[in-house]
Amino acid sequence: MLRVNDRARLLVPLIAVVGMLAFAAAATAQTTPPVTSGEQIPVPGRPVPADHSQLSEHNREWVLTQPPQEQAEFLLGSAVNHDHGATDMISKMVDDWHGKLHFTKKFDDLDILGFYSNDLRVRAAAIEVNLAVFNLSKTEETAERLMTSAEKSSAWHPFAM
Repeated sequence: MLRVNDRARLLVPLIAVVGMLAFAAAATAQTTPPVTSGEQIPVPGRPVPADHSQLSEHNREWVLTQPPQEQAEFLLGSAVNHDHGATDMISKMVDDWHGKLHFTKKFDDLDILGFYSNDLRVRAAAIEVNLAVFNLSKTEETAERLMTSAEKSSAWHPFAM
């Protein structure tokens, strides 16, 4: 004859199995809603390729009236958004920004986006602005100093590179 404890030991796994079977049956009985995506919506006319915006004359004039920090952040943001003319303005203005910029959260966000851009011109512009923010000149001495720092501390590797 089975005792109460023995019955409980047999009943617990049985209840667990029945519960799992009920859950599996309920899961398979549910239907998945149909996928609705933009690819399934009919749109009349021919496809039109996306165009990248261009810095307006107004934006160009406005940037020139701003302090260096605003100039750098605005133009780097425009470059990240692939606005035509932004990388050209950065290359023309970046030399004047050295020693006048400081590290901000906004710059950090734009810098990361620029470094990982699929456009190599945007990556180059992000590097130039980064050098200006940290007031680093493009010399062999600076490169040696950064490489030495990277060798001494692994935390410096990403920044130094």
